[in-house]
Amino acid sequence: MRAEDGGWTEPALEPTRPEDGPGAGDGARAPEDADAVGRPAGRGAAAGARFVGRTALVTGGSSGIGLATATRLVAEGAGVVIVGRDSVKVSEVVGALREVAAITAAELGTDPAGVEGASVDVMDEEGIRLAAEAAAKLGRRLDVCIASAGVDGAAENALELTVEDFRSVLDVNVLGLFIAARTAAERMAHDGEGGAIVLVASVNGLVAEPEFADYNTSKGGAVMLAKSLARDWAAKGIRVNAICPGYTRTPMTEAYLADPPTAATILGRIPLGRAADPAEIAAVIAFLASDEASYMTGSVVVADGGWTA
Repeated sequence: MRAEDGGWTEPALEPTRPEDGPGAGDGARAPEDADAVGRPAGRGAAAGARFVGRTALVTGGSSGIGLATATRLVAEGAGVVIVGRDSVKVSEVVGALREVAAITAAELGTDPAGVEGASVDVMDEEGIRLAAEAAAKLGRRLDVCIASAGVDGAAENALELTVEDFRSVLDVNVLGLFIAARTAAERMAHDGEGGAIVLVASVNGLVAEPEFADYNTSKGGAVMLAKSLARDWAAKGIRVNAICPGYTRTPMTEAYLADPPTAATILGRIPLGRAADPAEIAAVIAFLASDEASYMTGSVVVADGGWTA
């Protein structure tokens, strides 16, 4: 089972220094392919300082798309709390993000934004609530929530897929997103100034892939969840959008892309000829979380290199 952030540990906030199968969805570095079309991997710096004075909660923030997004937000001035499964990894990432915060502060002439980590099960409502509170305390309120934690499907025909496996994928990929989003929205509504929530879905939520009934269904649920929450919370000034990434190089997809025949099949289906760098997906997420997307809610943004074109 591929994981954007993996399994879970007991909830524990860690303000320490040290610190999502072939389903085309969650994911990390674009291959350096001379024949690849589109923006080369690694290019594209942060757009500015859109998040100075703001705070964010990022689940799945210790790897893959979540890590790239946390890095982008910190590089643009945000105070961030990341949530991840592995306490050691969370601590290491927090340390690295604090270095990014120091660099950003030096460039902007401001104090470094706060960065903290929480080793929390995304199904643990109380643990997520504490993480959201910790994020809010980094500033005046909680401004942004990025729900990125997810797991892969079992890569089996639906006739062989067990109910237990099917349920476990939906629990993390749908219920986990709901818990994070609702917890953040409760805090945002209490503060009375609105906010922005982005759910990380997948192109598998739009186009089904064989032998991934569990994953496809969960990501379709994530898409509809974003639309539903956007409807429910718009009057409170809380925007909710979903991003559907295509193949992105993360720990979840690396094994597929490391196998030459599988990689050839995957990349051959992508018009741009390469997988995405997680920073490319993070750039879209940051846009959705920023004031530049102030009139967008309930939107489903696809960033897939042309996979669904």
